[in-house]
Amino acid sequence: MFKRLSRLALCALLSAGGPAVAVAQVLHSAELLAPDLPRVVAPPTHPGNALPSHTQPPATQPPTALSACADGEPAGQAVLDAVFGGDAAFAELARRSPADAFRCSALFPGDAALAALRDAVPAAPFDAVSVADQLSGRPGGADILGKALDVALLTRALDTGLPFYETRHELRKRLPKPDLRALEVHASKALAASFARDPAALAPKIGALIDDMVDDPLVDRFRITLALSSEDLFELIARIGPQLYTSSLDGLVSILQIQLKQERRGFIDLARSPRTQARWADFFVAIVGGGRGGSLFGTNATSARELMRESIRALLAPGGAPEPAVAIGALADAMDTESHPVRAALEDELAAWYRTAGDPSAKLMTGLAGSLHAMRLSGRPATAAFTAERFAERHSLAALPALTGQRLFQNGINVQRMTFYDDPDGRASFRGFLRQHRAMGWALHNNAGFLVAVSPERRGRRIVIVADVPGEGDRGRAAAWEWLAREGLSPSIVIHRGHSYHEDGTMSEIAPATALVFWGSCGGHTRLRATLDRAPDALVLATQNIGVSTVNEALLGIMEERLLTDGTLDWNAVWTDAHRRIHDRRFASYKRPDQDSTNIALRAWRVQHTLE
Repeated sequence: MFKRLSRLALCALLSAGGPAVAVAQVLHSAELLAPDLPRVVAPPTHPGNALPSHTQPPATQPPTALSACADGEPAGQAVLDAVFGGDAAFAELARRSPADAFRCSALFPGDAALAALRDAVPAAPFDAVSVADQLSGRPGGADILGKALDVALLTRALDTGLPFYETRHELRKRLPKPDLRALEVHASKALAASFARDPAALAPKIGALIDDMVDDPLVDRFRITLALSSEDLFELIARIGPQLYTSSLDGLVSILQIQLKQERRGFIDLARSPRTQARWADFFVAIVGGGRGGSLFGTNATSARELMRESIRALLAPGGAPEPAVAIGALADAMDTESHPVRAALEDELAAWYRTAGDPSAKLMTGLAGSLHAMRLSGRPATAAFTAERFAERHSLAALPALTGQRLFQNGINVQRMTFYDDPDGRASFRGFLRQHRAMGWALHNNAGFLVAVSPERRGRRIVIVADVPGEGDRGRAAAWEWLAREGLSPSIVIHRGHSYHEDGTMSEIAPATALVFWGSCGGHTRLRATLDRAPDALVLATQNIGVSTVNEALLGIMEERLLTDGTLDWNAVWTDAHRRIHDRRFASYKRPDQDSTNIALRAWRVQHTLE
């Protein structure tokens, strides 16, 4: 890879970027116009006979000393084999996988390695450019870099066009401006053609690039959008919007608005166009879920109602539309706007659809959306048409389960199961967990394959966390459950600490009696349905998009304090503390369980759909 990505599913641990307005202004002006524990007597509850599975990443990890690759990522097995295999092994690596050879070239000093890198340039010039700083500081490396900067060679190696954008910051420093512009012309055409052929494959890569450039100047970060049409930007947002950094989504929406304005079109045209209509429901969910409903509906009540009409039609369309709970939550969230005229227009349109709906599912979905919106009005007046439908009376929302002390504590002990995994993020998170709880005076008991953390007693209460030790895998998890069974303890809280690709492993830890599940991974919100399938009465705290280790630690620490002090979790108190103590904007991605539209809608849909 040219700029190796350090996360999966568009997830990263970098800070969010600048405001969308700045994105729009910069691009519009500068770019778009340019060419030990007491026994507790309680039945153990194991979530099943099968042990959790681990499929990724590999069980063995390379030594830390051998992870000095240009992108900060560990050297893979192929690179380690070459390290121990000598010059011939590295030459074979450079032929077979030049990307790895350049990325980890600092591990291979000597003239023979230099010759192998030189020979690899024709096949992978962008990979050489991506490690330009590393090469230029090495005797003979400047010659290799000079060979890679041949414009004709770079043009032939553009592939999808992405290599240019992934290395543009290096190219800009080393190529004359005319050459850079000429190369970009070819890259933009290649990218547009590749996106048209396979948007499903290209969209995540473009999103990952934009997210990874969060600390770059806005012009560089969003430069790639200049190669995309309005329809391409629409498709990009529709496909990956919910997984993007908030700042990335904001930037893309703002740029799309600019392009539409220049084309004298609006969102309503995209909602009705044959080319984009099929993905309007996904686009709507991404925009509203990302907090950009105001940008979507604007300030004109008449056009806002027309757009709401098209959106409801797309969300209620059979086949291909989002699942009902997602659609219900998005419709309710769309009406939660500060603009009274626009809100009134959206309320009237929802009421009209509800009143005339013949399909029972459509009527139930619009009814539940109306009921959820009515609950949130909190005394604010609604339109006469909306009020006349009596949504709250006809479609009552299922009450959220209460986190009572009886559910959370067994003889004064709250038991939590925390999962860590054997990858760099898992090991770093585990070290942070140890530091945090040691500093708070918790007792840490090492066991064969797992760790038990015990809080100081407060008001007759303790918290016991049974945590994985990264690297112990299934053996450690089995030992943890055997210990819990011997002690007669049942976890009431399950906490996932790891990347999204480990979620299946944590899912098997959830039992029917689980009271709360914390998904600290990126996009944990997508696990709502599966979580409630395993624990119907659980509350779920999950991320809408980006999960961050530092935010997880802070939020979990606040929850631990509240459990020990109050014996329960009052989400008003938790969120007040969190807003005061967590200054990372990515905390906005964490969905408060008692105010999560999709969570509420999913429960209500299951209850009322079953009744009907």
